[in-house]
Amino acid sequence: MWIDSDPNVFGSTVLFQNEGWKISCFNETADAINALQMQKISPTAVKCIITSMMERGGRKERGLRNGLEMLDDIKLIWRLANESYCPLIAVISLTADLQQCKEHGVELVVMGDRYKLQREIISRLKSSTNAYYRGTWREPSLLPCQNLRNIAHDFLETLHLDKSFLDPFADRCFCAACEPQRIWTRSGEKYALPIGYYRYGIAIRRDFDDKRVNIENWPVAYHGTKVNCVVSIIRHRRIMFPGDILDDGTKLVQRLGQIHARAVAPEGGSVIYISPTIRYSQHEIYAPSIPFKSYYVKLVLQCRVKPNSFGKFPETLAAGSTEFDPEFKNNEIEWVTADRQAVVPYGLLIGVSK
Repeated sequence: MWIDSDPNVFGSTVLFQNEGWKISCFNETADAINALQMQKISPTAVKCIITSMMERGGRKERGLRNGLEMLDDIKLIWRLANESYCPLIAVISLTADLQQCKEHGVELVVMGDRYKLQREIISRLKSSTNAYYRGTWREPSLLPCQNLRNIAHDFLETLHLDKSFLDPFADRCFCAACEPQRIWTRSGEKYALPIGYYRYGIAIRRDFDDKRVNIENWPVAYHGTKVNCVVSIIRHRRIMFPGDILDDGTKLVQRLGQIHARAVAPEGGSVIYISPTIRYSQHEIYAPSIPFKSYYVKLVLQCRVKPNSFGKFPETLAAGSTEFDPEFKNNEIEWVTADRQAVVPYGLLIGVSK
């Protein structure tokens, strides 16, 4: 997103265009904010926000607020959506106050050269390990089996789960040594094993008579989650919908950018997002990294999904040509269903990264 009073700013974005990136230009910050709030642009698809550094007394709306203050309005959208990341923030100006920019979270300031600005942004987004279409995605470390199990067990203890919610007979290590074959198939649907994770079995819902055989042939998929949701999911044995009250008393809010929802819920109902590969579901947007001891932990639910209950859709994390998993096409890596009963979580996956 590029916000500038110059109505011809798009003509200067040739370097971005050469990368195949979509550029949305706005002459008014209010229009940019409206596009995000109305979901004309999904916040999760935005890699970078650029604005000019304007002083008060400038043109149009900038008469009362400068460019940095308007950036704060835009960043608030991410905070209200409980997103764990924010796009790269860049300022282009001839008179920028570098210290003030830093205080407002600006990471890149370029003095008036639009082409230099684009080269800097392209370089950062391509080379950074904190690439913005991946959030702060950390691949699980390929720890030895015993180390992975020990760290996962120590973290599980911090959740204080009632043991009746768990099924220890379904516990399983998915370290690289234990699982040499990564790709499997269930009910005609390919899925990837969660290499680098340790699984704790979840006691499945009573409507399946506590017999896993009833769902054994359903497709396998993954649902990344946050630590404040996982206890409720395991206790109630179902994925939570926006608006549900969690066990800690908070309401699960609906994030912005519920893309593909209307395709499976035309009347605007809630939906569940899952994926056949954990490399998509472990994204920082879905499963934020949790600092634990000297490691980072991720929480992902392994689920069975009722056949023919879901639609397959393209990724919505703005990865572009970058593949999340070479075994799965980006244009069908996101599965969406409006049927709450169709998704049965049967394993809590704990991934460990250094």
